[in-house]
Amino acid sequence: MREKTNTGTPAGLGRPPEALAGGEVFDDLVSLRIFARVVELQSFSEVARRIGVTPATVSKHIAALESRLGSRLINRTTRRLFVTDAGTRLYEHCTKILDELRQAEADLSELRQEPAGLLKVSAPLIFGARRVAAELPRFLARHPKIFVDIDLGVEKVDVYEEHIDVAIRIADGIDPGLVAIRLAPYRRVFCAAPGYLATHGTPEVPEDLLSHQCLNSRGANAGASWPVRVGNRISSIRVSGRMTANHGEAIRDATVAGLGVSMTARWLVEEHLRDGRLVEVLGEYVVQNRSIFAVLSQRGAMTPKVRAFIDFMRECMTDLQ
Repeated sequence: MREKTNTGTPAGLGRPPEALAGGEVFDDLVSLRIFARVVELQSFSEVARRIGVTPATVSKHIAALESRLGSRLINRTTRRLFVTDAGTRLYEHCTKILDELRQAEADLSELRQEPAGLLKVSAPLIFGARRVAAELPRFLARHPKIFVDIDLGVEKVDVYEEHIDVAIRIADGIDPGLVAIRLAPYRRVFCAAPGYLATHGTPEVPEDLLSHQCLNSRGANAGASWPVRVGNRISSIRVSGRMTANHGEAIRDATVAGLGVSMTARWLVEEHLRDGRLVEVLGEYVVQNRSIFAVLSQRGAMTPKVRAFIDFMRECMTDLQ
């Protein structure tokens, strides 16, 4: 049988396999490693030679597992050995467990390495400028061997084609095949200036928006739909207004100026809500289905520099929780 695993000399071989009698099968990784090697090499003596013990020791570990499980795992003749059905099933579990342990060891080894190298990041234009790029001086001071190349834009970047290490995205879900790590919720709010509300009235239910000027972000046009929550159901309301922009701060400033009602990110208007320049409306109808994600092309892309950046970003976004 083809060799799959190089386990080396298992630690703890000095412990007698009879000690298994008081615990769970998977508590004893030494015996499990030995069993996996026996299945792969099809030989007690070859396993014993490779890990530096006697064939009798190998046999005792296998016997201890069989005693614990109450099932025969391996049958031997003078010429060869045969893995039983129970042994085959145990081996399948063993390979998964040992693979996970090796991955854990590799991950911990990476953690011990100092983050270094070029880190390519992409982020949405406004959020990226205010909440990502603005924090980079602190990040670079903390990790002097990292160099950052950040792309800020409205369009979503292809992480594969552009060789992006980490893409910060705001969405209600991530494309299949990518690895998404949630950093924080992305809370939204309906708001308007006090002067606008004094003149045009305060909307009480989503349908009231039909008679209001609604300020839209690019991608939404006249007759666009805003999501609203009614009880446990999410629906949409068609809105219209005299201004559309592809810049969140432009929409915010127009809202402060009294041009209408907007649906925008709470972090972008939090200060304005606190000081009274804006007033929240329709609070119970806001749909909070979006999150801020760190997106990677694959799990193996979690290198020390990437891990350091993601941990730092999560730290920077604690106020959004």
